[in-house]
Amino acid sequence: MNSIFDSDQFNQNLFFPRPDRSETPNNAENIFVEVESNCKVHVRVYRSLAAKFSIIFFHGNGEVVADYNEIAGYFIALGCELIVCDFRGYGRSDGNPTLRLALIDASAIYNYLKDNKLLKGVVCSMGRSLGSAPAIELCVRFPEITCCVIESGYADPIPLVARRGLHISKLTDEENELFNNSDKIRFIKCPILIMHGEDDSLISPREAQLNYKNSCSNKKTLQILKGVGHNDIMMAKENGYFGSLSVFFNKIINDNKI
Repeated sequence: MNSIFDSDQFNQNLFFPRPDRSETPNNAENIFVEVESNCKVHVRVYRSLAAKFSIIFFHGNGEVVADYNEIAGYFIALGCELIVCDFRGYGRSDGNPTLRLALIDASAIYNYLKDNKLLKGVVCSMGRSLGSAPAIELCVRFPEITCCVIESGYADPIPLVARRGLHISKLTDEENELFNNSDKIRFIKCPILIMHGEDDSLISPREAQLNYKNSCSNKKTLQILKGVGHNDIMMAKENGYFGSLSVFFNKIINDNKI
């Protein structure tokens, strides 16, 4: 039986790819990872000579790598090199996106970065919104990853399907194992930060609370940021967004003595 998660109706309503050929910033390098024959996915590394760790960042379904050109400096100020990954069909990438392929490609990207020595010794897997799924996938598949950050991420894929105008009453075992963030997060043992906007009307803060509840990490933090929603979470008062990241990463840096 075919999964609804592999259907065109689901994926064409989940992904909103757009091309991008804008100028690459001076401090950035474009990398093209071959995820299968004749299909490469675009990854951009924002360099920093002072970086102490790497963030592999998976963006949301309405974004492309270049959207982070102006924001990258705020992440670099936290002490990292930022590596932003597109989905298939987005920006400069080949192919057509599906949720299943996004999860598969995340592992290919990580292995490429590791094999080519493009990662620091301390690595964070971070995902925003839909990007939470590949971020969690990496931490489950590669337990050597140091820490995880989930921003505005979903938990249960049944509401994810409902937001596409479709309906399923239950998941198969295979679908649950692959697409259910709130179930997969149980297998993540590394430190994890979950951030969500209190006023998020697209993905309810209850989903962040469920992910936090189900996480089995001994070092987990939930930050529900007041006065912001899904797409303006970085604008949280009193520097709540980057302040939360700074506290989390400073603990990671201190714990790993870097």
